[in-house]
Amino acid sequence: MAIFKSLTNHIFCSVMKKRGANALRHLDDVSKRAVSASEETLLKILHDNANTEYGRKFGFGEIDSVDEYKKRVPFSTYDDYEPYISRMIQNDEEDLITSYPVRHYALSSGSVGVPKHIPVSQATLDNYAIYGSSILFGVMDEYYRNTTGKTYKDGYCLNTIEAVPMMTENGIPKGPISGTALRPFADQLQNFMTSPSELVFPEESMDMKYMKLRFALPVRNVTCMTAAFMTALVDLMTWLESNWEDMCNDIEKGVIGEAVQVSPETRRRLESMLNPDPQRADELREEFSKGFDKIVPRIWPDFQWLGAIGTGGFSQYTLKMRQYTGKNIPYSYLNYAASESLMAVARRTGEDSFVLLPDGGFYEFIPADSDDEDTTLTIDQLEEGKDYEIVVTNLSGFYRYKIKDVIRVKGFYNEAPTVSFLYRKNQMISIAGEKTNEEALRWTIAKFQDETGVLVRDYSIYADTDSKPGRYVMLIEPDEEIPADKLPEYRDRIERLLGQANPSFGQKVNDGTLGRTKLLIMQQEAYMFYRDMMILKGVSPNQLKPVRAIDTIMKENFFFHLVEDEVE
Repeated sequence: MAIFKSLTNHIFCSVMKKRGANALRHLDDVSKRAVSASEETLLKILHDNANTEYGRKFGFGEIDSVDEYKKRVPFSTYDDYEPYISRMIQNDEEDLITSYPVRHYALSSGSVGVPKHIPVSQATLDNYAIYGSSILFGVMDEYYRNTTGKTYKDGYCLNTIEAVPMMTENGIPKGPISGTALRPFADQLQNFMTSPSELVFPEESMDMKYMKLRFALPVRNVTCMTAAFMTALVDLMTWLESNWEDMCNDIEKGVIGEAVQVSPETRRRLESMLNPDPQRADELREEFSKGFDKIVPRIWPDFQWLGAIGTGGFSQYTLKMRQYTGKNIPYSYLNYAASESLMAVARRTGEDSFVLLPDGGFYEFIPADSDDEDTTLTIDQLEEGKDYEIVVTNLSGFYRYKIKDVIRVKGFYNEAPTVSFLYRKNQMISIAGEKTNEEALRWTIAKFQDETGVLVRDYSIYADTDSKPGRYVMLIEPDEEIPADKLPEYRDRIERLLGQANPSFGQKVNDGTLGRTKLLIMQQEAYMFYRDMMILKGVSPNQLKPVRAIDTIMKENFFFHLVEDEVE
Protein backbone atom coordinates (compact mmCIF):
# COMPACT_ATOMS: atom_id res chain seq x y z
CA MET A 1 0.00 0.00 0.00
CA ALA A 2 2.81 2.41 0.91
CA ILE A 3 4.60 1.64 -2.37
CA PHE A 4 1.38 2.27 -4.33
CA LYS A 5 0.84 5.62 -2.56
CA SER A 6 4.41 6.65 -3.27
CA LEU A 7 4.03 5.72 -6.94
CA THR A 8 0.76 7.59 -7.42
CA ASN A 9 2.21 10.64 -5.63
CA HIS A 10 5.25 10.53 -7.93
CA ILE A 11 3.03 10.31 -11.01
CA PHE A 12 0.91 13.25 -9.84
CA CYS A 13 3.96 15.41 -9.06
CA SER A 14 5.57 14.53 -12.40
CA VAL A 15 2.43 15.46 -14.34
CA MET A 16 2.12 18.79 -12.52
CA LYS A 17 5.78 19.63 -13.15
CA LYS A 18 5.28 18.99 -16.88
CA ARG A 19 2.16 21.14 -16.91
CA GLY A 20 4.07 23.80 -15.01
CA ALA A 21 6.89 23.78 -17.54
CA ASN A 22 4.33 24.16 -20.34
CA ALA A 23 2.68 27.06 -18.50
CA LEU A 24 6.04 28.83 -18.13
CA ARG A 25 6.79 28.39 -21.82
CA HIS A 26 3.35 29.74 -22.68
CA LEU A 27 3.86 32.82 -20.50
CA ASP A 28 7.34 33.41 -21.89
CA ASP A 29 6.07 33.16 -25.48
CA VAL A 30 3.04 35.42 -25.06
CA SER A 31 5.01 37.99 -23.02
CA LYS A 32 7.42 38.42 -25.96
CA ARG A 33 4.53 39.70 -28.07
CA ALA A 34 2.46 41.17 -25.27
CA VAL A 35 1.38 44.29 -27.17
CA SER A 36 -0.04 42.44 -30.17
CA ALA A 37 -1.40 39.61 -28.00
CA SER A 38 -3.27 42.13 -25.86
CA GLU A 39 -5.01 43.65 -28.88
CA GLU A 40 -5.72 40.20 -30.34
CA THR A 41 -7.35 39.20 -27.06
CA LEU A 42 -9.61 42.25 -27.11
CA LEU A 43 -10.67 41.82 -30.74
CA LYS A 44 -11.43 38.13 -30.18
CA ILE A 45 -13.58 38.97 -27.15
CA LEU A 46 -15.49 41.57 -29.17
CA HIS A 47 -15.94 39.25 -32.16
CA ASP A 48 -17.15 36.36 -30.03
CA ASN A 49 -19.61 38.54 -28.10
CA ALA A 50 -20.86 40.77 -30.92
CA ASN A 51 -24.32 39.16 -30.89
CA THR A 52 -24.89 39.36 -27.15
CA GLU A 53 -27.41 41.90 -25.90
CA TYR A 54 -24.59 44.01 -24.45
CA GLY A 55 -22.51 43.62 -27.61
CA ARG A 56 -25.34 44.81 -29.86
CA LYS A 57 -26.00 47.75 -27.57
CA PHE A 58 -22.47 49.07 -28.01
CA GLY A 59 -21.76 47.85 -31.56
CA PHE A 60 -19.08 45.25 -30.83
CA GLY A 61 -19.40 43.96 -34.38
CA GLU A 62 -18.27 47.31 -35.80
CA ILE A 63 -15.21 47.74 -33.59
CA ASP A 64 -11.90 46.92 -35.24
CA SER A 65 -9.37 48.76 -33.05
CA VAL A 66 -8.53 49.63 -29.47
CA ASP A 67 -9.27 53.31 -30.08
CA GLU A 68 -12.71 52.50 -31.51
CA TYR A 69 -13.40 50.30 -28.49
CA LYS A 70 -12.61 53.17 -26.14
CA LYS A 71 -14.88 55.53 -28.09
CA ARG A 72 -17.90 53.23 -28.26
CA VAL A 73 -17.88 51.35 -24.95
CA PRO A 74 -18.20 53.20 -21.62
CA PHE A 75 -16.56 52.34 -18.33
CA SER A 76 -18.65 49.99 -16.22
CA THR A 77 -19.19 48.82 -12.66
CA TYR A 78 -20.99 45.81 -11.25
CA ASP A 79 -24.27 47.73 -11.15
CA ASP A 80 -24.23 47.87 -14.95
CA TYR A 81 -24.23 44.06 -15.14
CA GLU A 82 -26.41 43.15 -12.16
CA PRO A 83 -29.72 43.21 -14.14
CA TYR A 84 -28.22 40.93 -16.79
CA ILE A 85 -26.75 38.58 -14.19
CA SER A 86 -30.10 38.35 -12.39
CA ARG A 87 -31.73 37.28 -15.66
CA MET A 88 -28.95 34.76 -16.29
CA ILE A 89 -29.38 33.19 -12.85
CA GLN A 90 -33.14 33.41 -12.46
CA ASN A 91 -34.33 32.86 -16.03
CA ASP A 92 -31.49 30.83 -17.57
CA GLU A 93 -31.10 33.51 -20.25
CA GLU A 94 -28.02 33.33 -22.47
CA ASP A 95 -26.13 35.72 -24.76
CA LEU A 96 -26.77 38.71 -22.53
CA ILE A 97 -23.28 39.88 -21.61
CA THR A 98 -21.28 36.89 -22.84
CA SER A 99 -21.69 34.24 -25.51
CA TYR A 100 -19.40 31.90 -23.62
CA PRO A 101 -21.14 29.30 -21.44
CA VAL A 102 -21.02 30.34 -17.78
CA ARG A 103 -19.62 27.46 -15.72
CA HIS A 104 -19.45 29.20 -12.35
CA TYR A 105 -20.28 32.35 -10.40
CA ALA A 106 -17.49 33.75 -8.25
CA LEU A 107 -18.74 35.49 -5.13
CA SER A 108 -17.09 38.70 -4.09
CA SER A 109 -15.69 38.81 -0.55
CA GLY A 110 -18.86 40.57 0.56
CA SER A 111 -17.05 43.30 2.45
CA VAL A 112 -19.79 45.75 1.50
CA GLY A 113 -23.42 44.69 1.20
CA VAL A 114 -24.61 41.51 -0.52
CA PRO A 115 -21.90 39.45 -2.26
CA LYS A 116 -21.75 39.98 -6.00
CA HIS A 117 -22.13 37.09 -8.42
CA ILE A 118 -19.33 37.34 -11.00
CA PRO A 119 -19.86 35.15 -14.10
CA VAL A 120 -16.97 32.79 -14.86
CA SER A 121 -16.71 31.32 -18.35
CA GLN A 122 -14.89 28.18 -19.42
CA ALA A 123 -12.24 30.43 -20.97
CA THR A 124 -11.61 31.96 -17.54
CA LEU A 125 -11.42 28.51 -15.91
CA ASP A 126 -8.89 27.45 -18.55
CA ASN A 127 -6.90 30.58 -17.77
CA TYR A 128 -6.92 29.72 -14.06
CA ALA A 129 -5.76 26.18 -14.82
CA ILE A 130 -2.65 27.58 -16.52
CA TYR A 131 -1.86 30.65 -14.47
CA GLY A 132 -3.62 29.98 -11.18
CA SER A 133 -2.42 26.42 -10.66
CA SER A 134 -0.03 24.75 -13.09
CA ILE A 135 2.50 27.58 -13.33
CA LEU A 136 3.29 27.36 -9.59
CA PHE A 137 4.74 23.87 -10.07
CA GLY A 138 6.79 25.11 -13.02
CA VAL A 139 8.15 28.05 -11.04
CA MET A 140 9.24 25.80 -8.18
CA ASP A 141 10.70 23.15 -10.48
CA GLU A 142 12.70 25.83 -12.30
CA TYR A 143 13.92 27.30 -8.99
CA TYR A 144 15.25 23.98 -7.72
CA ARG A 145 16.84 23.02 -11.04
CA ASN A 146 18.60 26.39 -11.18
CA THR A 147 19.82 26.25 -7.56
CA THR A 148 20.46 22.54 -6.98
CA GLY A 149 20.64 21.01 -10.45
CA LYS A 150 17.64 18.76 -9.83
CA THR A 151 13.91 19.08 -9.25
CA TYR A 152 12.24 19.33 -5.85
CA LYS A 153 11.30 16.19 -3.94
CA ASP A 154 7.99 14.43 -4.38
CA GLY A 155 5.66 14.61 -1.43
CA TYR A 156 2.35 15.86 -0.10
CA CYS A 157 0.88 19.32 0.18
CA LEU A 158 -0.88 20.91 3.12
CA ASN A 159 -3.51 22.86 1.17
CA THR A 160 -5.95 25.10 3.04
CA ILE A 161 -8.37 25.64 0.15
CA GLU A 162 -12.00 24.94 1.03
CA ALA A 163 -14.81 24.98 -1.51
CA VAL A 164 -18.19 24.50 0.11
CA PRO A 165 -20.55 23.11 -2.58
CA MET A 166 -23.02 25.87 -3.51
CA MET A 167 -25.34 26.36 -6.45
CA THR A 168 -27.31 29.22 -7.98
CA GLU A 169 -31.06 28.89 -8.49
CA ASN A 170 -30.43 27.46 -11.96
CA GLY A 171 -27.89 24.88 -10.81
CA ILE A 172 -24.59 26.61 -11.68
CA PRO A 173 -21.79 26.21 -9.11
CA LYS A 174 -20.89 29.34 -7.17
CA GLY A 175 -18.35 30.38 -4.56
CA PRO A 176 -14.56 30.40 -4.89
CA ILE A 177 -13.35 29.57 -8.40
CA SER A 178 -11.03 26.94 -6.94
CA GLY A 179 -14.07 24.80 -6.13
CA THR A 180 -15.19 24.41 -9.74
CA ALA A 181 -11.58 24.17 -10.93
CA LEU A 182 -10.74 21.35 -8.50
CA ARG A 183 -14.02 19.44 -8.56
CA PRO A 184 -13.17 17.31 -11.64
CA PHE A 185 -10.01 16.14 -9.86
CA ALA A 186 -11.63 15.36 -6.50
CA ASP A 187 -10.73 11.66 -6.67
CA GLN A 188 -7.11 12.43 -7.52
CA LEU A 189 -6.41 15.03 -4.83
CA GLN A 190 -5.55 12.33 -2.29
CA ASN A 191 -2.45 11.62 -4.40
CA PHE A 192 -1.05 15.02 -3.49
CA MET A 193 -2.98 16.75 -0.72
CA THR A 194 -2.86 15.76 2.93
CA SER A 195 -6.55 16.63 3.31
CA PRO A 196 -9.20 14.16 2.13
CA SER A 197 -11.85 15.48 -0.25
CA GLU A 198 -14.29 15.86 2.66
CA LEU A 199 -12.14 18.76 3.88
CA VAL A 200 -11.56 20.30 0.45
CA PHE A 201 -15.29 20.18 -0.39
CA PRO A 202 -16.88 20.32 3.08
CA GLU A 203 -20.63 19.81 3.26
CA GLU A 204 -20.90 20.77 6.93
CA SER A 205 -19.31 23.14 9.40
CA MET A 206 -16.21 21.70 11.06
CA ASP A 207 -13.22 22.85 13.09
CA MET A 208 -11.15 23.26 9.96
CA LYS A 209 -7.88 24.34 11.56
CA TYR A 210 -7.89 21.18 13.62
CA MET A 211 -8.95 19.01 10.70
CA LYS A 212 -6.37 20.31 8.23
CA LEU A 213 -3.57 19.79 10.75
CA ARG A 214 -4.93 16.47 12.02
CA PHE A 215 -4.48 14.96 8.57
CA ALA A 216 -1.23 16.77 7.73
CA LEU A 217 0.84 16.27 10.88
CA PRO A 218 1.02 12.45 10.73
CA VAL A 219 2.40 12.68 7.18
CA ARG A 220 6.19 12.81 7.37
CA ASN A 221 6.82 13.76 3.74
CA VAL A 222 4.87 17.00 3.55
CA THR A 223 6.92 19.00 1.05
CA CYS A 224 4.83 22.13 0.51
CA MET A 225 2.00 24.34 1.74
CA THR A 226 -0.43 26.31 -0.38
CA ALA A 227 -3.23 28.72 0.43
CA ALA A 228 -5.08 31.50 -1.30
CA PHE A 229 -3.70 34.00 1.24
CA MET A 230 -0.80 33.90 3.70
CA THR A 231 -3.23 34.63 6.55
CA ALA A 232 -4.62 31.09 6.31
CA LEU A 233 -1.21 29.49 6.87
CA VAL A 234 -0.28 31.82 9.74
CA ASP A 235 -3.66 31.14 11.37
CA LEU A 236 -2.96 27.39 11.18
CA MET A 237 0.41 27.73 12.86
CA THR A 238 -0.93 30.15 15.46
CA TRP A 239 -3.67 27.69 16.35
CA LEU A 240 -1.14 24.85 16.54
CA GLU A 241 1.04 26.79 18.99
CA SER A 242 -1.85 26.81 21.47
CA ASN A 243 -3.21 23.32 20.83
CA TRP A 244 -0.29 21.04 19.97
CA GLU A 245 -0.49 18.91 23.12
CA ASP A 246 -4.09 17.84 22.49
CA MET A 247 -3.28 17.31 18.82
CA CYS A 248 -0.38 15.01 19.63
CA ASN A 249 -2.56 13.00 22.02
CA ASP A 250 -5.11 12.49 19.24
CA ILE A 251 -2.40 11.42 16.78
CA GLU A 252 -1.09 8.94 19.33
CA LYS A 253 -4.56 7.41 19.75
CA GLY A 254 -5.63 7.65 16.10
CA VAL A 255 -8.78 9.63 16.89
CA ILE A 256 -10.45 12.97 16.27
CA GLY A 257 -10.73 14.82 19.57
CA GLU A 258 -14.06 14.59 21.39
CA ALA A 259 -14.41 18.38 21.57
CA VAL A 260 -13.90 18.85 17.83
CA GLN A 261 -16.97 20.11 15.98
CA VAL A 262 -18.00 17.49 13.41
CA SER A 263 -21.12 15.39 12.84
CA PRO A 264 -21.06 11.77 14.13
CA GLU A 265 -21.28 10.34 10.60
CA THR A 266 -18.42 12.47 9.27
CA ARG A 267 -16.37 11.74 12.39
CA ARG A 268 -16.71 7.98 11.77
CA ARG A 269 -15.80 8.36 8.09
CA LEU A 270 -12.75 10.54 8.80
CA GLU A 271 -11.54 8.46 11.74
CA SER A 272 -11.59 5.36 9.51
CA MET A 273 -8.78 7.03 7.53
CA LEU A 274 -6.60 7.45 10.64
CA ASN A 275 -4.42 5.04 12.58
CA PRO A 276 -2.80 5.29 16.02
CA ASP A 277 0.75 6.60 15.61
CA PRO A 278 2.57 6.88 18.96
CA GLN A 279 5.97 7.21 17.29
CA ARG A 280 4.94 10.20 15.18
CA ALA A 281 3.19 11.76 18.19
CA ASP A 282 6.42 11.57 20.20
CA GLU A 283 8.45 13.03 17.33
CA LEU A 284 6.06 15.98 17.15
CA ARG A 285 5.95 16.50 20.93
CA GLU A 286 9.73 16.70 21.05
CA GLU A 287 9.87 19.40 18.37
CA PHE A 288 6.87 21.42 19.59
CA SER A 289 8.23 21.50 23.14
CA LYS A 290 11.33 23.32 21.82
CA GLY A 291 9.23 26.21 20.53
CA PHE A 292 7.91 27.20 17.13
CA ASP A 293 10.87 28.99 15.59
CA LYS A 294 11.49 27.26 12.21
CA ILE A 295 9.01 24.60 13.24
CA VAL A 296 7.94 23.70 9.69
CA PRO A 297 11.24 22.18 8.49
CA ARG A 298 11.75 20.62 11.92
CA ILE A 299 8.54 18.57 11.76
CA TRP A 300 8.75 18.07 7.97
CA PRO A 301 12.47 17.71 7.08
CA ASP A 302 11.70 17.36 3.35
CA PHE A 303 9.70 20.60 3.19
CA GLN A 304 10.47 22.29 -0.14
CA TRP A 305 8.26 25.32 -0.87
CA LEU A 306 5.28 27.48 0.00
CA GLY A 307 2.72 29.19 -2.23
CA ALA A 308 0.33 31.91 -1.05
CA ILE A 309 -0.50 35.52 -1.82
CA GLY A 310 1.74 37.30 0.65
CA THR A 311 2.52 40.74 -0.76
CA GLY A 312 0.80 44.09 -0.29
CA GLY A 313 -1.74 43.91 2.50
CA PHE A 314 -0.59 40.38 3.38
CA SER A 315 3.08 41.27 3.86
CA GLN A 316 2.79 41.29 7.66
CA TYR A 317 1.71 37.67 7.56
CA THR A 318 4.61 36.78 5.30
CA LEU A 319 6.97 38.16 7.96
CA LYS A 320 5.29 36.01 10.59
CA MET A 321 5.28 32.89 8.39
CA ARG A 322 9.01 33.29 7.90
CA GLN A 323 9.42 32.74 11.63
CA TYR A 324 7.76 29.37 11.22
CA THR A 325 9.60 28.27 8.06
CA GLY A 326 12.92 30.07 8.27
CA LYS A 327 14.34 32.27 5.53
CA ASN A 328 15.65 29.60 3.17
CA ILE A 329 12.33 28.05 2.06
CA PRO A 330 11.34 29.48 -1.36
CA TYR A 331 7.97 31.24 -1.45
CA SER A 332 5.80 31.99 -4.45
CA TYR A 333 3.32 34.83 -4.00
CA LEU A 334 1.14 33.28 -6.72
CA ASN A 335 -0.68 36.05 -8.52
CA TYR A 336 -2.53 39.33 -8.60
CA ALA A 337 -6.21 38.59 -9.02
CA ALA A 338 -9.73 39.69 -8.19
CA SER A 339 -13.06 37.91 -8.46
CA GLU A 340 -13.41 39.48 -11.91
CA SER A 341 -10.06 38.46 -13.37
CA LEU A 342 -6.71 36.77 -12.82
CA MET A 343 -4.59 39.65 -14.09
CA ALA A 344 -0.94 38.82 -13.39
CA VAL A 345 1.19 35.95 -12.13
CA ALA A 346 4.44 35.48 -10.22
CA ARG A 347 7.12 34.37 -12.69
CA ARG A 348 9.79 33.56 -10.09
CA THR A 349 10.00 32.72 -6.40
CA GLY A 350 10.21 35.56 -3.91
CA GLU A 351 9.19 38.29 -6.36
CA ASP A 352 6.65 40.82 -5.10
CA SER A 353 5.67 41.90 -8.62
CA PHE A 354 3.63 39.98 -11.15
CA VAL A 355 3.72 39.61 -14.93
CA LEU A 356 0.56 41.00 -16.53
CA LEU A 357 -1.18 38.34 -18.64
CA PRO A 358 -1.73 39.65 -22.19
CA ASP A 359 -4.05 36.73 -23.01
CA GLY A 360 -5.91 36.79 -19.69
CA GLY A 361 -8.04 39.77 -20.68
CA PHE A 362 -7.61 43.28 -22.02
CA TYR A 363 -6.33 45.94 -19.65
CA GLU A 364 -6.37 49.72 -19.72
CA PHE A 365 -4.69 52.09 -17.32
CA ILE A 366 -5.56 55.52 -15.92
CA PRO A 367 -2.54 57.40 -14.50
CA ALA A 368 -3.10 57.77 -10.76
CA ASP A 369 -1.92 61.37 -10.79
CA SER A 370 -4.08 62.41 -13.76
CA ASP A 371 -7.07 64.71 -13.50
CA ASP A 372 -8.45 63.16 -16.70
CA GLU A 373 -10.05 59.89 -15.67
CA ASP A 374 -11.62 59.32 -19.08
CA THR A 375 -8.36 58.81 -20.98
CA THR A 376 -6.73 55.41 -20.65
CA LEU A 377 -3.37 53.96 -21.70
CA THR A 378 -2.51 50.51 -23.04
CA ILE A 379 0.37 48.29 -21.94
CA ASP A 380 2.80 49.72 -24.51
CA GLN A 381 2.30 53.20 -23.02
CA LEU A 382 3.10 52.36 -19.41
CA GLU A 383 6.15 53.73 -17.60
CA GLU A 384 8.24 51.97 -15.00
CA GLY A 385 7.72 53.40 -11.51
CA LYS A 386 4.37 55.01 -12.33
CA ASP A 387 1.04 54.22 -10.63
CA TYR A 388 -2.18 53.48 -12.51
CA GLU A 389 -5.79 52.58 -11.89
CA ILE A 390 -6.43 49.36 -13.82
CA VAL A 391 -9.53 48.86 -16.00
CA VAL A 392 -10.45 45.29 -16.96
CA THR A 393 -12.12 43.65 -19.94
CA ASN A 394 -12.29 40.01 -18.88
CA LEU A 395 -13.07 36.68 -20.56
CA SER A 396 -16.50 36.35 -18.95
CA GLY A 397 -18.60 39.35 -19.98
CA PHE A 398 -17.27 42.44 -18.19
CA TYR A 399 -16.12 45.31 -20.43
CA ARG A 400 -13.99 48.30 -19.36
CA TYR A 401 -14.75 47.34 -15.79
CA LYS A 402 -13.41 49.62 -13.05
CA ILE A 403 -12.35 47.36 -10.20
CA LYS A 404 -10.86 50.44 -8.44
CA ASP A 405 -7.42 48.87 -7.93
CA VAL A 406 -4.32 51.04 -8.21
CA ILE A 407 -1.15 49.24 -9.27
CA ARG A 408 2.48 50.24 -9.75
CA VAL A 409 4.52 49.24 -12.80
CA LYS A 410 7.73 47.74 -11.38
CA GLY A 411 9.35 46.93 -14.74
CA PHE A 412 8.83 44.67 -17.73
CA TYR A 413 9.17 40.97 -18.47
CA ASN A 414 9.81 40.93 -22.20
CA GLU A 415 7.00 43.21 -23.47
CA ALA A 416 4.66 42.50 -20.54
CA PRO A 417 4.66 44.95 -17.62
CA THR A 418 5.33 43.61 -14.13
CA VAL A 419 2.99 45.14 -11.56
CA SER A 420 2.30 45.23 -7.85
CA PHE A 421 -0.94 46.06 -6.09
CA LEU A 422 -0.95 49.33 -4.11
CA TYR A 423 -4.46 50.07 -2.86
CA ARG A 424 -8.16 50.16 -3.65
CA LYS A 425 -9.52 53.61 -4.46
CA ASN A 426 -12.74 53.01 -2.55
CA GLN A 427 -10.96 52.07 0.68
CA MET A 428 -9.20 55.36 1.39
CA ILE A 429 -9.65 57.09 4.74
CA SER A 430 -10.32 60.81 4.53
CA ILE A 431 -11.73 63.14 7.16
CA ALA A 432 -10.58 66.53 5.88
CA GLY A 433 -9.53 65.75 2.32
CA GLU A 434 -6.20 64.15 3.25
CA LYS A 435 -6.96 60.81 1.45
CA THR A 436 -4.86 58.23 3.25
CA ASN A 437 -4.62 54.98 1.26
CA GLU A 438 -3.45 51.46 2.00
CA GLU A 439 0.01 52.04 0.57
CA ALA A 440 0.59 54.86 3.08
CA LEU A 441 -0.54 52.63 5.94
CA ARG A 442 1.65 49.75 4.75
CA TRP A 443 4.72 52.01 4.52
CA THR A 444 4.02 53.44 7.97
CA ILE A 445 3.83 50.03 9.63
CA ALA A 446 6.92 48.76 7.78
CA LYS A 447 8.96 51.76 8.96
CA PHE A 448 7.54 51.47 12.47
CA GLN A 449 8.73 47.86 12.61
CA ASP A 450 12.18 48.84 11.32
CA GLU A 451 12.56 51.59 13.92
CA THR A 452 11.17 49.71 16.95
CA GLY A 453 11.82 46.02 16.26
CA VAL A 454 8.14 45.33 17.02
CA LEU A 455 6.51 42.85 14.63
CA VAL A 456 2.95 43.93 13.90
CA ARG A 457 0.79 40.95 13.02
CA ASP A 458 -2.03 43.07 11.62
CA TYR A 459 -3.37 46.59 11.70
CA SER A 460 -6.35 48.75 10.78
CA ILE A 461 -7.37 52.39 10.78
CA TYR A 462 -10.60 54.11 11.80
CA ALA A 463 -11.82 57.61 10.99
CA ASP A 464 -13.17 59.01 14.27
CA THR A 465 -15.47 61.80 13.09
CA ASP A 466 -17.25 62.06 16.43
CA SER A 467 -14.19 63.68 17.99
CA LYS A 468 -13.76 67.41 17.50
CA PRO A 469 -11.69 67.80 15.46
CA GLY A 470 -11.84 64.45 13.73
CA ARG A 471 -8.91 62.13 14.22
CA TYR A 472 -7.40 58.83 13.13
CA VAL A 473 -7.52 55.77 15.37
CA MET A 474 -4.76 53.26 14.61
CA LEU A 475 -5.31 49.65 15.66
CA ILE A 476 -2.34 47.29 15.81
CA GLU A 477 -1.93 43.69 16.96
CA PRO A 478 1.72 43.26 18.01
CA ASP A 479 3.30 39.83 17.98
CA GLU A 480 4.42 40.29 21.59
CA GLU A 481 3.27 42.42 24.52
CA ILE A 482 4.32 46.09 24.40
CA PRO A 483 5.27 47.73 27.74
CA ALA A 484 2.70 50.36 28.74
CA ASP A 485 5.36 53.05 29.13
CA LYS A 486 6.28 52.63 25.46
CA LEU A 487 2.80 53.32 24.12
CA PRO A 488 2.93 57.16 24.03
CA GLU A 489 6.25 57.01 22.16
CA TYR A 490 4.86 54.47 19.70
CA ARG A 491 1.71 56.53 19.16
CA ASP A 492 3.84 59.58 18.33
CA ARG A 493 6.08 57.53 16.08
CA ILE A 494 3.17 56.10 14.08
CA GLU A 495 1.63 59.56 13.70
CA ARG A 496 4.95 61.01 12.52
CA LEU A 497 5.51 58.20 10.01
CA LEU A 498 1.98 58.46 8.70
CA GLY A 499 2.59 62.17 8.19
CA GLN A 500 5.67 61.32 6.13
CA ALA A 501 3.73 58.75 4.08
CA ASN A 502 0.90 61.22 3.51
CA PRO A 503 2.11 64.83 3.94
CA SER A 504 -1.47 66.11 3.73
CA PHE A 505 -2.29 64.14 6.89
CA GLY A 506 0.80 65.43 8.68
CA GLN A 507 0.03 69.03 7.79
CA LYS A 508 -3.58 68.76 8.98
CA VAL A 509 -2.48 67.28 12.32
CA ASN A 510 0.10 70.06 12.76
CA ASP A 511 -2.36 72.88 12.02
CA GLY A 512 -5.15 71.37 14.14
CA THR A 513 -7.49 70.44 11.30
CA LEU A 514 -7.14 66.83 12.51
CA GLY A 515 -6.80 65.82 16.14
CA ARG A 516 -3.94 63.76 17.57
CA THR A 517 -3.93 60.12 16.53
CA LYS A 518 -5.21 57.54 19.00
CA LEU A 519 -3.41 54.18 19.26
CA LEU A 520 -5.23 50.98 20.19
CA ILE A 521 -3.35 47.78 21.03
CA MET A 522 -5.46 44.78 20.12
CA GLN A 523 -5.68 41.53 22.02
CA GLN A 524 -3.63 38.65 20.64
CA GLU A 525 -5.33 36.77 17.77
CA ALA A 526 -8.04 39.43 17.39
CA TYR A 527 -7.73 39.43 13.61
CA MET A 528 -7.75 35.64 13.46
CA PHE A 529 -10.94 35.64 15.53
CA TYR A 530 -12.46 38.10 13.05
CA ARG A 531 -11.66 35.78 10.14
CA ASP A 532 -13.13 32.84 12.05
CA MET A 533 -16.31 34.82 12.65
CA MET A 534 -16.62 35.76 8.99
CA ILE A 535 -16.17 32.12 7.96
CA LEU A 536 -19.00 31.16 10.33
CA LYS A 537 -21.11 33.83 8.61
CA GLY A 538 -20.51 32.09 5.28
CA VAL A 539 -17.60 34.04 3.77
CA SER A 540 -15.15 31.78 1.94
CA PRO A 541 -11.75 31.59 3.70
CA ASN A 542 -10.23 31.81 0.22
CA GLN A 543 -11.55 35.38 -0.08
CA LEU A 544 -10.89 36.87 3.35
CA LYS A 545 -8.67 39.90 2.87
CA PRO A 546 -7.06 41.97 5.65
CA VAL A 547 -9.26 44.56 7.35
CA ARG A 548 -7.47 47.81 6.70
CA ALA A 549 -10.34 50.26 7.20
CA ILE A 550 -12.82 49.94 10.08
CA ASP A 551 -15.67 51.20 7.92
CA THR A 552 -18.78 49.39 9.15
CA ILE A 553 -20.67 49.24 12.45
CA MET A 554 -20.05 45.49 12.58
CA LYS A 555 -16.28 45.97 12.37
CA GLU A 556 -16.42 48.74 14.98
CA ASN A 557 -18.35 46.55 17.39
CA PHE A 558 -16.02 43.62 16.88
CA PHE A 559 -12.60 45.23 17.05
CA PHE A 560 -13.30 47.91 19.65
CA HIS A 561 -14.38 45.20 22.09
CA LEU A 562 -11.00 43.45 21.74
CA VAL A 563 -8.75 46.34 22.78
CA GLU A 564 -5.95 45.41 25.19
CA ASP A 565 -4.53 48.91 25.78
CA GLU A 566 -4.80 52.40 24.34
CA VAL A 567 -3.20 55.82 24.34
CA GLU A 568 -4.84 59.11 23.34
